[in-house]
Amino acid sequence: MVTGLLGRVLYVDDEPTLVFLITRALEKLGIASQGFDSAQEALAAFGREPQAFTLVLTDLTMPGGMSGLELAEAVLAIRPDVAVVIASGCIDPAETRHAAAVGVRTVIQKPAKVAEMAQLVSRLLQELRP
Repeated sequence: MVTGLLGRVLYVDDEPTLVFLITRALEKLGIASQGFDSAQEALAAFGREPQAFTLVLTDLTMPGGMSGLELAEAVLAIRPDVAVVIASGCIDPAETRHAAAVGVRTVIQKPAKVAEMAQLVSRLLQELRP
């Protein structure tokens, strides 16, 4: 497992293939990551080890009863200081305002390429370093 010198990322997207590709790309950059294609499973993992994660990155649109925004709210209720980022291919300004109001660090447009997403996460983690 990657040691995660920059931190450990919890990555959530409803596309299992994307979860696999993004977590592998992060590991190639030396970033430890744990990926889930279910918001409920991701929340359970976060709840078991909330201090283990530096950054939570979730897709906004997550089928199955819990959206990325709802996941963000639940994560921040457990640990208000964790950096939460929401990614989406289509971002509504009202959702962006709601996300900011609950403590989401930023809402980003999903890059078209896996490598771009991994680089974006790497940059976010570097910005979080003290």
